[in-house]
Amino acid sequence: MNMARLLHAARAAALLAAGLIPAACGGGGGSPASAPPLPMPTATAAPQGNNVTPQFRIVVPAKLAASRTRRAPQFVSTATMSITITITNAPAGSTPTSVTTDISGASCASGCTVNGPPSPPGRLDNYLLTTFDQTGGVGNALDTATASITPVFGQTTTATVTMLGIPFSIVILGVPTNFQAGTTNQSTPLNVVVADHSGETITGTYANPVVINQPDSPTLFGVAITGTNTACGILQCVTMTGSSDALTFFYDGRAENPVTLTSSATGVSGSNAGTATFTPVLQPIVWAGGPTSAAPGNPIGIDLYTAAPGPVGWDGFESYAEHGYTDGPWYQTLTQTGAAACSTFATVQIIPNDGLTIFQADAIASPVAGLCTLTVTDGLTQQHNASPTFVVTYTTWSADTNVKRRR
Repeated sequence: MNMARLLHAARAAALLAAGLIPAACGGGGGSPASAPPLPMPTATAAPQGNNVTPQFRIVVPAKLAASRTRRAPQFVSTATMSITITITNAPAGSTPTSVTTDISGASCASGCTVNGPPSPPGRLDNYLLTTFDQTGGVGNALDTATASITPVFGQTTTATVTMLGIPFSIVILGVPTNFQAGTTNQSTPLNVVVADHSGETITGTYANPVVINQPDSPTLFGVAITGTNTACGILQCVTMTGSSDALTFFYDGRAENPVTLTSSATGVSGSNAGTATFTPVLQPIVWAGGPTSAAPGNPIGIDLYTAAPGPVGWDGFESYAEHGYTDGPWYQTLTQTGAAACSTFATVQIIPNDGLTIFQADAIASPVAGLCTLTVTDGLTQQHNASPTFVVTYTTWSADTNVKRRR
């Protein structure tokens, strides 16, 4: 599952056919260092006029145990059933330009030799190699590689090429579930599993780069990602060229709605482009100051009870805070619901102030007696802590005076 195909290209002139040798080190779980060297191929095709027929030796290795994946990062899919070899710069009139051979893991576990299209010696030949999951060079492409060889007349020319797994599906693993809002500099590595069309995990270099993206702006002190390669966006996306590329998830404590990471690559679409959602653990909204009522009651709140401006009763405030939301470096502003019920006697202003959110109630002209209940909220969909409430009231009073006359 996790071995490389090394393609050694050999071409001989005159009466010998040429050989281009794909080889994968090891098999059955052995490491590349312990794999025996593959023999050079012998000629199996006669020269065609002035052309020679290149030969490719290919090994489809056995799958390795998962524990050995990182130590042997090369890859060739064991689902391979055929290989097509195409010369992409064939001389005008040269035929055939492409040759397909049926192979399999069983038949090529120890190596097998296949022919490529014939070409004249002494010129640069460019080859495209593609493996498929069906016989006859049809079905889904699993691996691909290119090779350029300039054979020298009368000598053997050797080149080495690594087959690249073609991504078909992407899975993002390792998104944390316990990162706390209000705590900066939290980080963890992510694991991105890229598989070919057969479902086999690709190790080594990908034929098409994989992009992992997250939507948070880096100025929000929320989610960020970094990786081995140059990021495609500042802390917002990372391009992965192979399975050895590292990817790190950062969370800087902003209380926010769940953030969804997405993936993309050429040839990967729909549900195969996996996603992963990060949901921060939010802190509760807590009371921070007030009330200014002359006679606070239960529930806590603001009691407006005078009809003229003055130091007590004309206005009042309640203040609330949420760690990771109203304090620094995040400085977001809480909001409330229910203020419409206050409209006959008061207006309610929302004022951010140095890590707090202040709710200030002001009596209107000609108020009438009443009470409204306001709920303080951060508007986040995953806030599972109870939202606090407070009341705003307007109280009126009157007194009757009886005057008795003396008789």
